Amino acid sequence: MRFDLFWVLMGRTAYVFAPLYLVPFAYGFIYGVDGASSFFALSILTAILGMVFGNMGRSHMRQLSVQEGMLFILAIWLLLAVLGMLPFHLAGLHLSPVDTFLECISALTTTGMTSLGDMLPPTLLLWRALLSWFGGLLFVVILVTVLPVVGGCFGVDFTVGQDRLFSPLWNRMTKPMHEMMLLYIALTAVAAGIYLAAGDAALPAFMLALFTISSGAGSMTGGISPTPALMAAGGIVSLLSALPLLTLWQAGRRHTAKNLLHHAELRAFFTLLLCAGVLLALLPILHGLLPVGAALGHGFFYAASFLSTNGLTLRPADEFHGFAQLLLILLAIIGGCMGSAAGGFRISRLLVLCSLAWTELLRTLHPRMVFAVRQGGEIVPLHAAGRILMLVFFFAAVFGGGSLLLALAGLSPIETISLTVACLTTTGSVSSLAGLDTLAGLPAWTKFSCAFLMVLGRIEVFAFFLFVGALFENMQRKW
Repeated sequence: MRFDLFWVLMGRTAYVFAPLYLVPFAYGFIYGVDGASSFFALSILTAILGMVFGNMGRSHMRQLSVQEGMLFILAIWLLLAVLGMLPFHLAGLHLSPVDTFLECISALTTTGMTSLGDMLPPTLLLWRALLSWFGGLLFVVILVTVLPVVGGCFGVDFTVGQDRLFSPLWNRMTKPMHEMMLLYIALTAVAAGIYLAAGDAALPAFMLALFTISSGAGSMTGGISPTPALMAAGGIVSLLSALPLLTLWQAGRRHTAKNLLHHAELRAFFTLLLCAGVLLALLPILHGLLPVGAALGHGFFYAASFLSTNGLTLRPADEFHGFAQLLLILLAIIGGCMGSAAGGFRISRLLVLCSLAWTELLRTLHPRMVFAVRQGGEIVPLHAAGRILMLVFFFAAVFGGGSLLLALAGLSPIETISLTVACLTTTGSVSSLAGLDTLAGLPAWTKFSCAFLMVLGRIEVFAFFLFVGALFENMQRKW
């Protein structure tokens, strides 16, 4: 089987990735930072690599196959991680390749965990923020182009005509690709403006916007100052990163913004946010630790931060009650809305599971009646509900196997569970709740295992098992 369109996708991604090097190069050139010229050279080399990949796939058939799609979803993170490692090693800091690889995978998958800390030169701190931003952009683009071809929509939005929107044809894939890129860039500009209006300096505001809009804040940002303005800005941008971009784009194009008030996933998202914010504020109020206003501010900030899988925290770090820790972990597992850069299982799928459970209960009580699984008034096809059930099984299997694997590193049970959840939900601050603020002290094989789990969490597990199944099928045919 030919993989021409796979090489085209790899080449296009390299083309878009190449200009990112110019941002830290420009910063280093303006402020006279040593070694900034390496970013310019890497930009040229990456663009040449994109040309090579594009030339390898110049005779593609203009229709993406499942095999090409799943190979791209798996291979692109490795390619970008290798390209992202190069500036760290060209800076002459004598860093471990294992640490830089984990750092790049963590940034690209928007997990936000770090093994290098924040004691890096400004150009590398900026580069790490750009990697996180590009990782969020890449996931959003994959979600509306390649992922539906590989394993179905998995509930991207059951209120729109998915069969008409998502197509394996290259010409039709480019339109949603460009739309999501423009919307993502616009939201990033809005996020930077919000942080500037909150009183943050220009460069920190820009970097914080890159991290937050991609839902990749976590330990890499080091937290923000607990001022009301910055807390409000962080909460608002976190919410922006968790909203369904595809639905927002369509509502803007069709001038049907009032329909958003009846969008089931959005209503469930804000209802969950409201309940979680109140519950998180309840304990400080009852124990007299914070005034009512401050407790509500902290509660809603952390609810928005973890529900969006950002993991943005305050500086200095807060001490959480066991109830609050468990609630924040559950929020990270649920995650944001479908069609966003947020990780987690997603609210749309959770709604389908609840509807499916209720439907099966009614069918048991009334065997002769006909029931349908619905979300937002729309009937969910049985094959889509079945795929979501299969996704739950795969997540549970990976969580169990990953936890057992990471436990071999000598971590405590709570550290093991928190680290596994952090990797699979791309919410690095979940591990911080158990005291794992950095992964620097872990063995090398554990870091590679964490990187693998981060990629599985970002590609939503299914593509990997589909790839493994295809390999076994090919081996059986050869035998």
